Formats: sequence, C-alpha cells, structure tokens
Amino acid sequence: MRKILFVIVLCLCALCAVQAQDIPNGSKWWSGTDLYTATVRVGGVVYFQDSDDHELTIEKVGDKPGAYKIIPSRQAEDKPPLRGEFGWRVQHIRQEGMNFLVVRRPNGDASEILVLTPDNLKDCRGQEEWAEKQPVSDIITGRLLNTTYLSRFSKDELRLMRNEILARHGWKFQSKDLQEYFGKQSWYSPVADNKTIKLNIIEQTNVQMLKSEEIVPDSERGYMDMSDPVYNKDLRDLVDGKGRFPGGLDDDGRGPDEVDGNFYSVTNETEFLAALGNNRTVVIAAGAHLNLSRVLEREEMFVGERGRRWTSDASAIASKDPLVVSESETDGRQLALVNMKNLIIKGEQNSSIEVDPRYSYCLYFINCENCEVHNLTIGHTEGGTCSGGVIGVRGGRMTLVKDCDLYGCGTFGLDLIETSDFALINSNIHDCTYGIMELRSCVSVKFTKCDFFSNREYALIEGWGNEGLVFDDCRFFANWGDAPLFRLDNTFYLMGCQVYHPSENLGSMNMCEQIGKKTVFIDNPLDPNIQGRGLGPK
Repeated sequence: MRKILFVIVLCLCALCAVQAQDIPNGSKWWSGTDLYTATVRVGGVVYFQDSDDHELTIEKVGDKPGAYKIIPSRQAEDKPPLRGEFGWRVQHIRQEGMNFLVVRRPNGDASEILVLTPDNLKDCRGQEEWAEKQPVSDIITGRLLNTTYLSRFSKDELRLMRNEILARHGWKFQSKDLQEYFGKQSWYSPVADNKTIKLNIIEQTNVQMLKSEEIVPDSERGYMDMSDPVYNKDLRDLVDGKGRFPGGLDDDGRGPDEVDGNFYSVTNETEFLAALGNNRTVVIAAGAHLNLSRVLEREEMFVGERGRRWTSDASAIASKDPLVVSESETDGRQLALVNMKNLIIKGEQNSSIEVDPRYSYCLYFINCENCEVHNLTIGHTEGGTCSGGVIGVRGGRMTLVKDCDLYGCGTFGLDLIETSDFALINSNIHDCTYGIMELRSCVSVKFTKCDFFSNREYALIEGWGNEGLVFDDCRFFANWGDAPLFRLDNTFYLMGCQVYHPSENLGSMNMCEQIGKKTVFIDNPLDPNIQGRGLGPK
C-alpha cells in the first residue's frame, strides 16, 4: 500500500513501560484535524499551536519521563481544543520510530492522539483522506486512530471495531452477539485462554481510543447517520446503499493490504533481515535507505541461522519452510525470499531498497503466496547486462507491488516466471538497461495505472506462454524507439492506455485486443504533451 502517516511498529511491552523522551522544540503534531507546532519552554511547559491559533498547553509532571498534564493556555480558554480537560494527563510515547502523544481520561483510556509528523498541513489532510478510503480492518490494526477518523462510525460500529482488534488475536468472547458475529468470520479462531493474547502498542492504544469514543455523545463527536436521506449527498455517495464505508464491517472488513500477523518497523539492513517472515508487515522507516548488499555478503549471518540459507541456487532448495536466502549471482549476492506467505514490505516516506551487484535482483520471491511490496523506491547502484532485474518472481501466486518506483540499472524492471495473480499498481518502471519486463508462463498478470519510461534496449515487454496479461490506464513513453515495444506470443489486452512509440516498432500488435476505453497511439516517444502524474512512492 503508499506512505503511512502513523508509524507502524511491533511492541510487546505494556504502555506504562514504554520509554518516553522530551518533546522536540518546533516539532509538528497531527491530531487528525489540526497540525500543531510545539514550543518548549523552561520549566517543562510545552505550547502547541495550530494555524487557527488553537492552543494546547501541557506541563511536565514530576521526574517521570514523558509525563505531562493539560493546563490552561496563554489564551485562557475555557477548555482545551482537544477532547480533554484541564488536569488530564498526557503521555509522550517514543520507541523505534513511533512518536506520539496520548491524552488520557482519569480512567486511563486514550481520548486523543497527536502523532509527530514531518508533513505539512496539506499532506496530513491528504493522508487522512487516504485513510478514509482504506479497509477499516487495515486501519484499526495498522495505524493509530484519531477522533476525526472515528467520527464517521456509529456506536455499534465502534464496538465491533474495538472487539475486532481482539478477535484478530483469537479473543474468546463472553457476549453472545460477539460470539455469533465473529464466529461467522473465516479468519476467527478463538484461543483457549485470553491471558495468552498480547496486543502491540498500536492495538492497545486503539482499543482504548475506541472504548473512550463509545461514551462520547454523537453530537459532540460530529457523528451523523450516513444512511439518513437528509445527509449531505456528496458524502452519501462515498458509501454504498447500506450507508457503510468501503471496507467496512459488514463483510470481513479486510482489504488487499491486510494480513494476519505482526508489524515490524526497521531502520537498517540487519533489522530488515530479522523482520522477514510469514504473516507480518515490515515497515521501512521514513528516510531509511537500505543497501542489502551490506548484509548479503556476510556469510556468518546466514550459515547455521534458523530460517536463513547461504546458497548458490535458492530455487533448488527442497525445504517448504519460509526462508531468507543469500543467493550467489555473477558479481555478488542477491536476496531471495522462499516459501513466504502473507508478507508485506512497506516503505514510509522517502525510503528505499538497493543492491550493488549489477546482475542480481533487488527482491526475489520464490514460491511465495500473498506477498506485497508498497511505497518504495527500489533499484541498483550500477548498471548491468545479461541477467538480473529489480523485482523477480518465480512460482507462487498473489504478488502485489503498489506505489513503487522501480528503476534500472537492472536489466528488467520485472522478471516473472511461472507465477499467477501478479499486480503492479500506481507504479513506475524506468531506466532499465534491457527492457521493461520479461514474462514467462504466467497467468493473470495486470498492470493498473503504471508509467513505463526511459527503458532500453531490446524488446521492451517480452513474454512467452502467458495468459491474461492486461494493461489498464498505463503509459509507455520516452523508451528507445528502435526497440520493439511488445514481443509476446499470446493475446494481451490494452485498456485506456497511452502508447508513445513509433508505430513501426510496436511489435506483436497482432496479439493485442483493446477492451474498455480506447487506447491512444502516438508515434513520438518524446511528445511534449507528456506530463508526470504523481505515480510511485509517497
């Protein structure tokens, strides 16, 4: 999926044990509605002020790290601008890249969340709009909730959302209605003893936020029944006939980015290797640039280590276990992920993966299922020939690459072999030395809203024995004009694409069928009307 505004990280310790540090002067904090700037004063007083002059003032309490309380602001307002009261405590929590403030009710429940962010107000609002369109289950288990997001849901929905967090871990419910509701979900498997369940810090905080929101009157939290015919039509158009938001609680509530498992936030190559495995989401922290060659060349990190292998041919490994493999290539080693299931690799803003060997893949999936790569820039440090690519997929099924920028130096942006149900969405492939992609004996491969540009030098899209190859709203431009654009031996489909390429070098257009919106063909690869459209990582 895209940059996540709220940092995702696994934390198995309780909230009270989380380390906390001082609030940085001049830092920005997002509440879901307003972006506050912090001014730290002597004596442990911190002023938070937004662009509308709303002001929240907190004061240090004792010597306990991260402990504050709300006090009257310099504006002498009757109430704080957030959902809280004077005297309520505020906890500053910071650990492994997660940095947020929690306003707590007297009973300890979280009533408001402010998250440290490098973004401006426009980007923060854009992230909030993005979150509103995501599956509910993806949000409640993968991001810190705020009152702006929760104001869209009824009290009944809030209760289901709160209990779904527990249900995802197999919580055994006493309430009959919850037993019946979650018992109908295919993913629900109750445990024998609820005491064995451990929630990470995001889940703990979200349970508290949802519980707190359930006691706030609808009139105070801005909730309105979306199914009410008198409600704003523009907003009602965002929901289906039942008044439910997309990805809501009527069905499973899960979207393509959601898997069962844990979240890991990583900042370097060693942490990245350690986090890889089944049923988990690995989040590369904002601004982290991982060069995997720094660890792939270290034999001691693989030999004798559980779940890892050091080999010359990862595809020949007989084991069915999930493995993280350092595989030899012509001029170095490459990372091969073997037999992985339900693994998501996501990047936060301005994060990337690269490798040094010219002939290696940056990421290589072998016999993997339901694996995804989101919001990353991925490529090589040097140009190569003959073999290698940016992402390779051999065997397996259900691989998704979304919101990524795949750049060459690798021979092909994508190299797919005998895999099925592959999708590339809202992404770029550019500056590859041999071509855009190579596909062999694949089934159901779809490219949606992708740009392919500045690639060379042989057939740009080459494939044999593929079924169900579709390009939907894609653009092909600024590629080498004397290279055939398509060299395919079976039917492929174009839907509403823009092809900027010499007509005499389009290649195997006899295999092409146009469906849906008509595809436009323009002879000039460098047509001056071509403009960027903001695809790739956020």
